[in-house]
Amino acid sequence: MSAMKEFLSNSYLFGSNAPFVEELYEAWLGDPQSVPQQWRDYFDSLQATPSAGSGQNGGRDVAHAPVIAAFAQRARAGAARPAPAVAGLDRKQSSVLQLIVEYRFRGVLVADIDPLKRHERPRIAELDPA
Repeated sequence: MSAMKEFLSNSYLFGSNAPFVEELYEAWLGDPQSVPQQWRDYFDSLQATPSAGSGQNGGRDVAHAPVIAAFAQRARAGAARPAPAVAGLDRKQSSVLQLIVEYRFRGVLVADIDPLKRHERPRIAELDPA
């Protein structure tokens, strides 16, 4: 086991404590005074890191629970359905995907691996783009 994997599985921030730490973080995002001072200092230090300042809200992270709940609500309401496909486009797309799959599995059969041309290459209808 690598040192990093061992650290992640044994660290108090990961493993079985991850849900607890995430819950504390969510509470801190809503109201920093709702968590103990030690955790406030830790979460404040996370916000001070250079990678944390890339958000649209001035570098402060937003709570994840409301975002997850909004997506779940949209899914229940059916708002997450894809837009209707342009006529024939979905058929063409599935045909291209089928052609790709056929080349992955059967393309070796039409590969030019006989430099002396002793054997004729087979014609495989599934590999014909038409």
